[in-house]
Amino acid sequence: MFFFIVWFVSFIVFMLLAFLFNMKHKVIVPLVSALAVSLLIQVLEQFYLSSIIVVAFILYFVVGNIKTFKNEQLKLIIAILFSTSTVTLVLSFTYFNQISNPSDSEIFRVMFIYYPLLIIFIACYAYMLLCLFNFKILQTANPLLYMANKIRGFGRMIRLFWIASRKGLHHLIQQDHAKLPHIIAAILDDMGGVFVKFGQVLSTKKDILPSHYIEAFSNLHDQVKPLSQAELKKIIASKIGNLDETYASFDMQPIAAASIGQVHLAKLKSNGEKVVVKILRPDVKQKMTVDLDLLIQFVTWLSDRSSKMKRLGLVQLAIGFKDNLIEETDFDMEALNTNMLRRAFAEHNIQIRVPNIYSEYSTKQILTMEYIEGERFTKQVTSDVSEMIIHAFLDQILLIGIFHADPHPGNIMMTTDGEVALIDFGSVGYLTDEERSGMLGFLIGYSSNDTKEMANGLKKVCEEGHLLDEDLIERRLSRLITEASFSHDPTSVMMKRLMSMVTEMGLSLKPTVAGAFRAIITIDGTLSSVDEAYSLSKASQSYANHIDKGQLAKERLSDIKGRLEDYIPKLLELPILKDNKITIAREENDNFPDFMKIVTVSIFTVICMVVMLTSFFVQGEIMSFLLAPLSMSGFGVGVMILLMSVMKQLKAKV
Repeated sequence: MFFFIVWFVSFIVFMLLAFLFNMKHKVIVPLVSALAVSLLIQVLEQFYLSSIIVVAFILYFVVGNIKTFKNEQLKLIIAILFSTSTVTLVLSFTYFNQISNPSDSEIFRVMFIYYPLLIIFIACYAYMLLCLFNFKILQTANPLLYMANKIRGFGRMIRLFWIASRKGLHHLIQQDHAKLPHIIAAILDDMGGVFVKFGQVLSTKKDILPSHYIEAFSNLHDQVKPLSQAELKKIIASKIGNLDETYASFDMQPIAAASIGQVHLAKLKSNGEKVVVKILRPDVKQKMTVDLDLLIQFVTWLSDRSSKMKRLGLVQLAIGFKDNLIEETDFDMEALNTNMLRRAFAEHNIQIRVPNIYSEYSTKQILTMEYIEGERFTKQVTSDVSEMIIHAFLDQILLIGIFHADPHPGNIMMTTDGEVALIDFGSVGYLTDEERSGMLGFLIGYSSNDTKEMANGLKKVCEEGHLLDEDLIERRLSRLITEASFSHDPTSVMMKRLMSMVTEMGLSLKPTVAGAFRAIITIDGTLSSVDEAYSLSKASQSYANHIDKGQLAKERLSDIKGRLEDYIPKLLELPILKDNKITIAREENDNFPDFMKIVTVSIFTVICMVVMLTSFFVQGEIMSFLLAPLSMSGFGVGVMILLMSVMKQLKAKV
């Protein structure tokens, strides 16, 4: 009987609140809310927790509809729960436990005026602190999943370092033993998943890693159990529709399977077209993110303990690997990349085929694309074909500004019609106009043996490029060109040594530019394996001759004109002309708004402290129930904000 009375009263209260705030689903929400409250009271009626949860629930129902808090529901829930718990327990164990019984009118005032006001004000203080500290768990869409991933990550970390200690990694890394790369490869293999995939990526970095590392990582294989038929049907049904109604045929045996997803052949029922269907594994992004963060921690640990490892740049490779892999788990992005490059190839008359995307059968987790019949790029090809491919990649990087970042032999095909096809656009790089201009200038400078032009191009593609010593760069480039000229393929050697030269000088290429250089080195290796006569030097020379110098000059003039149009209005706003001299007006109080914020919080803190101290001497109902708790809470919050402000200022100066 008690349960139904509570449910009925709660339902009436929530109905009134729903109409008051003009909420959607005016009956369903109060009904569910009342049922939840009734069940909680039934379970917790023996404890103070029942009243805490009921009051917190009602206050949240009211405050949660304020527009300001719409996007901060989790912080609001925590703040209200904390406030309600604190105020309820303090009142229960102090005021209601006193020897003399208060009058009914006093109890009424305490329960219906002071009690809710205290909860609301202290909830505001708690909310301010949660916003100030901005805990990571509160920024996530699913805190429970975040905690589960943290626990999983902790377990994986223990396993990783247990494997490392069992294999004697710490001892070997200090000695820089010859067995070190094989031990690291074994650790990656034992960890599986993205660790193995990272090792496979490292095995392709012949321009960066020594040969014994390449050999060790080349033996890694990503052994993954394919999804079951039931899992496949469930995924397709939830994202696209019934498998039997969508596809005329669907081969349940994947033609490729990896830790991210798997690939199947199928035939569409709507038009009878043969297609390739890529399916993402369930929850792969969350699981993968945990392992990727752990992988970065692992290679950072290796680099901190070995100067040789640090020189290899494994941390930067791991960070780039993480970014690329996360991008590969979003098939919407891959579809966009594929469509953009297909249109760009058509506009620039690049004779490389790109598969068509069937957007009506594609989502973030499923990608349906045209099936291109042919063979992987492993057989011998003519020099015309290899030259066309390298020119196409240079066009992507230097003219289009969007390029396929992973052109290994598995992603290039020779079709049955004799065409060249490019597949798998999960990893694509985007260059800014300045980066593209820098790379183009570097190539033209190299083709004309102009080290000044090369240095100018390099300046545009390096982080902190404005700090470069151009004379030093020119001398180093001149020596590099001379040394490379004695090899059978000077351009290929120069490209590979350029990366090392930049690192040795304490510089770093912009991430997308480094990706573009790696793509050129990768396609260079791919073409060298299928065309004995191929030479990057000859190909780049023919490409440089092929570039329309007049068009390039127009682009540079247009670029300069655009910069002037952008900067001149800003310059006209800044100077003040006095006595025929231009004086730049400097803003002396840039930090004035921040200063005013600190002053405001300081005044608030002082007021709270004065009221708090006054409450120790002045006795009264309002003082003891309202002003004293509020001033103490406000003083604590004010001090916390001021401490955070001071720490922020000190951190900025350091």
